[in-house]
Amino acid sequence: MKKKRVKKWSGTVIALLFWIAIVIASLFAVPLVTINYDSTKYLPDDMKTKQSLAVMEAEFGLKGQANVMIGSVDSIEEALRYKDALKSIDGVMDILWLDTFIEGEQLVNLDEAILDMGFNISEFDITGLNQFYRNHNVLFQVIFDGADNAPTTVKAINEIREYLALIEEPFAMSGTATATYFTRTLTESETLGVVVYILPLALLILVLFTKSWLEPLIYMFVVGVSVLVNMGTNFIFPSVSFLTNSTAMLLQMAIVMDYSIFILNRYRMSKEAGLSTRAALKEARKKSFIPVTSSMLTTVASFIALMFMRYTIGMDMALVMIKGILISMVTAFFLLPVLVRVFNRALVKTEHKIFFPEFQGIWKFVFKLRYVIVAAVLILLVPAYNAQNRNRFIYGDSAISASAGTRPYQEKEEIDRVFGKSNMVVVLVPVGTEMERQMIDQIVADLASNGITANSQALSTLTDINTYLGSVPAEIQTLVSNFISSDWIEEQFPQEMKDQLVSENYSRIIFSIATDTESPEALLAVSRMRAIVPQYYPNQSTYHIIGSSSSVSEIKEIVESDLVIVNAVSIGLVLLILIITLRSLILPFILVFCIEISVWINMAIPYFTGKPIIFIGYLIVSSIQLGATIDYGILLTHNYLDARKTMEKQDALKIALKDSLHSVLTSLMILAATGYSLYFISSIEGVAILGELIGRGGLLSGFFVLFFLPLLLYFFDGIIGKLTWKSHFYPWTPKETETIEEEDD
Repeated sequence: MKKKRVKKWSGTVIALLFWIAIVIASLFAVPLVTINYDSTKYLPDDMKTKQSLAVMEAEFGLKGQANVMIGSVDSIEEALRYKDALKSIDGVMDILWLDTFIEGEQLVNLDEAILDMGFNISEFDITGLNQFYRNHNVLFQVIFDGADNAPTTVKAINEIREYLALIEEPFAMSGTATATYFTRTLTESETLGVVVYILPLALLILVLFTKSWLEPLIYMFVVGVSVLVNMGTNFIFPSVSFLTNSTAMLLQMAIVMDYSIFILNRYRMSKEAGLSTRAALKEARKKSFIPVTSSMLTTVASFIALMFMRYTIGMDMALVMIKGILISMVTAFFLLPVLVRVFNRALVKTEHKIFFPEFQGIWKFVFKLRYVIVAAVLILLVPAYNAQNRNRFIYGDSAISASAGTRPYQEKEEIDRVFGKSNMVVVLVPVGTEMERQMIDQIVADLASNGITANSQALSTLTDINTYLGSVPAEIQTLVSNFISSDWIEEQFPQEMKDQLVSENYSRIIFSIATDTESPEALLAVSRMRAIVPQYYPNQSTYHIIGSSSSVSEIKEIVESDLVIVNAVSIGLVLLILIITLRSLILPFILVFCIEISVWINMAIPYFTGKPIIFIGYLIVSSIQLGATIDYGILLTHNYLDARKTMEKQDALKIALKDSLHSVLTSLMILAATGYSLYFISSIEGVAILGELIGRGGLLSGFFVLFFLPLLLYFFDGIIGKLTWKSHFYPWTPKETETIEEEDD
């Protein structure tokens, strides 16, 4: 007897040890995963912007850049002390400020002389000066040794911020390196915050819908193992996008929960039928395999569709999520039964009544309002479809910027308030030409005529003393001339700064335009540059225009073509899978139609609320919502088909709704909770919008599955019976019986 007991449990013990080993290995593997914060990596290789970035990297390297503003600075001498302290930080290559062009000692002497005349240099309205020193605020342009996302740059920014906090003066930071730094730090800190936020919510939802106090903990353990293994195995990829890393965990959480709930519900049904624990688990896996596999395949199909995107962040998310879905299925089918077997007695001892009401009359309610519901859906159909195509979309880097109200957003706004908005557009032109300065002057004048303020940084402008003078009193101009000779700046200009502006083949001109990245003014400025630059450099291959604003039109063209492909592939694959698994020629179209309406309404809401939406989020969620939430419809449809074999359609739909209600509500509430947790906690605008779309999409899909799908099944019941293989709808009589009855007659 003892040997039998040991043999009986040996397999369970081995399985537990296996999963423990997997979890430990995953914990060690998670730190090995490289998270990528550079969105340009995902641009297609044939895109002009990516080719131009490659040229700029080859010629100048990719150096991180940040703006550091310090307030309450009353003198040049004080500003230079701050600059020297910042420049001494490891990882900082150089700092561009006034003393880059005019020797520090001369600047101090000039400042003192101007103060003696009753003026303050920081209060002059001088274009060149105002870029660096304005109303007692200094703005340092920091250049780092490494790229924006390099570890040395991250460390340097940390130290800069620590130093700025110590001097106890108001400060703010912006720039590409700063944006990447905040994206990294906010994502890393908030991921844990989202988990802490969602765990109690998920547990509360599970307690409401389960029959044992222990059951929610088993579900959460399976979810935790599944998510951790997926995160750990991401080390097999060269890198994972921060957007994928932020959302994959929560999406997978909802998916593995679906599979686990389905299997455990089947297990309870088998136990109630009188089977032993071992036999009930075997039966549960057998009965769950086809429905869960159907759900898994449709979800995988939606992510496979993302692989067809030219903007390869779709491939990044698809690979991580498909791996996660497969891991979810393995844990649901092989880890969950092990835990149920180990804790079977505890599950029985901790049983309680389900707290959430049964809603026995839900079908009666739906049926009573059948014409109202169908009419309402048909009325919403066309406006929702049209509105979701007319959203105001965000395409560029502003989609991954910090949200309003956050520290990085406030700091950028403060710098913009003092020094004006600064949207960088880089122009690379062949080196050694006399036309460069003429072109710069024409671009600045042209933009000014269109109401757009622009400053430029190029060797030809930064080494010209006239750049820094303008509408200043005549006596000040005379004073400056006495202190600084016209050729002094060019002679003393630092070589490391020259190397950042002139390479062997190209001159780099950095235009700072006072616009938002994706505003109409920014797009107009870029279009004017594209019109003017060829006038001086007719050969298109000899010049490059680079920047967030200049890349928006290209990205827009790419992702909009991606949308058509992704939607077509996603719907086509899901239909194909459902036709095979449901063995029906009409049910797949009913299910897809039901979920697609919820997708259209989900995407139409931002249009009616006037809220901009990140296009990549719109594209990804459109596909994911179909693949992930169609599970609800598959479950209800399977229950309807089973019940329809023994009863009339109204009774079958009543039973199907009753048997599906708790599972669908549990899944949609957890998906909604995960999505909205991301929305409320994430400070990254693109991630927050993605979370909102996922959360609202889950609620809408659940609503349509519970209130609209049953009516579609009711109205199309006759056609479903005819176009579904071996449907055997009640009353059903085999052909042999019909033949006998005809002979008797």
